[in-house]
Amino acid sequence: MPPYSKPETVLKQAEGLVSVGQTHAALQSLTEMFLSKRFKSTPLASLEPIMLRFVELCVEMRKGRVAKEGLMQYKNIAQNSSVASIEVVVNRFILLSDAKVQEAQEKANKAVALTDVDDLEAMETPESILLGAVSGDQNKDRTDRALVTPWLKFLWESYRTALETLKNNARLEVIYQARCPSITLPPSRLIFASFSKSPNKPSNSV
Repeated sequence: MPPYSKPETVLKQAEGLVSVGQTHAALQSLTEMFLSKRFKSTPLASLEPIMLRFVELCVEMRKGRVAKEGLMQYKNIAQNSSVASIEVVVNRFILLSDAKVQEAQEKANKAVALTDVDDLEAMETPESILLGAVSGDQNKDRTDRALVTPWLKFLWESYRTALETLKNNARLEVIYQARCPSITLPPSRLIFASFSKSPNKPSNSV
C-alpha cells in the first residue's frame, strides 16, 4: 500500500477485502491509514466513516489493543475540532462490544437448551432426573465460559478504553462524565455485573 491513499479509496479497498473473507487484511489497511503523515490533515468528514468501520472490525476480531491505538489517534486529531465525532465513534465501539456479549449469551442459552432436551429424552428414573439437573448446571457453566466469558472480558476492556480515550481533556469532560455513571449498566448489565464481581476481574475498577 502506498504511503497515502484517499480515505474513500482506503475504505473501498477494506470493504473489498472483507467481502472475500480477508478481514485481517482489511483491518490492517485501515490501521495503516493512521500511520500516514497526511492522516492528521485529512478532513474528519472523510475519516469518521473509516473509524466507524475500523471499530467494527476490531470488535468482530476482538482486537482491543488495536482499537485503543486507533481511538487515541483519532482523539488527537478530532478533539480540537469535533468532540461530537469522537463521541459517535466511541459510542459505536461500546454498543458493538455489548451486542457481542448479548449475542454470545443467546448462543450459550440455545446450546444449553438443546443439551437439556437431549437429557430429558434419556431420563426414566427420579435418580436420572436429579443427576441430569446437576449435569445441566455444569453444562451451562462450561458453555458460558467458552462462549460468553471471552466477550465479557472484551466488553470490560472496551469500557476502559472508552474512558481512557475521553479522560484528561476539557473538551471531552462532558462526554467522560456522562459515560462514567453508565459504565456498569450496559444493556447486558446483569451479565456484566456478575463478571465485574468475580475475583479475576481487572484490579483497577472504573
